[in-house]
Amino acid sequence: MNKHLSLALRLLLVGGCLTYALWGVDLAGLRRALAEFRPLPVALYVLAVPCIVVIPGLRLRFLMAGTIRPLTGLWACLIGLALNNVLPARLGEMAKALYLRRESGLSLGRGLEAVFWERFFDLNALLVLGAAVAAMLGQGLVLYPLLALVGGVWCFLALLRLRPGAAHALLRLVPGERLRLFAAEMLGLLQANLRLGFLAVLGLWTLAAWAGYVALYALGLCLMAGLPFSWPMVLTAFAVATLGIAIPGAPGGMGVFEASMVLALGWFGVDRDRAFAAALAIHLLQYLPVTLLGLWRVAASGMTLRELRAGGS
Repeated sequence: MNKHLSLALRLLLVGGCLTYALWGVDLAGLRRALAEFRPLPVALYVLAVPCIVVIPGLRLRFLMAGTIRPLTGLWACLIGLALNNVLPARLGEMAKALYLRRESGLSLGRGLEAVFWERFFDLNALLVLGAAVAAMLGQGLVLYPLLALVGGVWCFLALLRLRPGAAHALLRLVPGERLRLFAAEMLGLLQANLRLGFLAVLGLWTLAAWAGYVALYALGLCLMAGLPFSWPMVLTAFAVATLGIAIPGAPGGMGVFEASMVLALGWFGVDRDRAFAAALAIHLLQYLPVTLLGLWRVAASGMTLRELRAGGS
């Protein structure tokens, strides 16, 4: 029953977002807007999409303490993105951890710890960027759930650093001996990295990764889609689209991404035909290269869906 309700809510969200994104869009105007896309900028954008994953791949290598090659970090990121684009329940993150375990020879817990730090610092970056955009534009972005999540994790990490005994005592709430041992391993790994130097370097890697993401959006919106260059517009579109696809919905953010982009670009006077054309092209050209490359690597690595669902056990 819960699965059916969850599916119904997701379909309702996607349908509502697609309705909003397409509302008032003229099909002839949409065709004209898409026809204005020049082949060379489109080709450059397609090439830039997988290249921009290089920095997150190097960040993963840092998180794995140099036990993987730079190319392995890149493949791990592409695998995670690809499977999150086609499967529900963020199975891409588990696939990334499994791939890191295979390539490094370390435990699954070590891979999941790296994925945790990666995702947690991305959430911090999204919160900071969202707050900056909201202040800059005076728009009321819904950041309170994200603030509560990020703040709660920081509070727990502070407890783990200052009162490790109290943090480890919470393991009694974890059901099952096997799961409890795994959680204990994760807490130990997290505790070992709660150092100012580690957090500072990870913050710099995250800043570099997000600068690359913003540059990719600037390339897509201003060079490929031909919109007038504006840093506030680029930052706002990126922040709102990223906030949108963080909401659990269809795999790949279908519908939610387009609605978020149309909303954000509308604040800068972009008409709905051009806004939807830009959102559709950017989403499609981000989705296809990453998904195809990632799925090819999954097939080459021999990972199976059963293995992902079993959590690598």
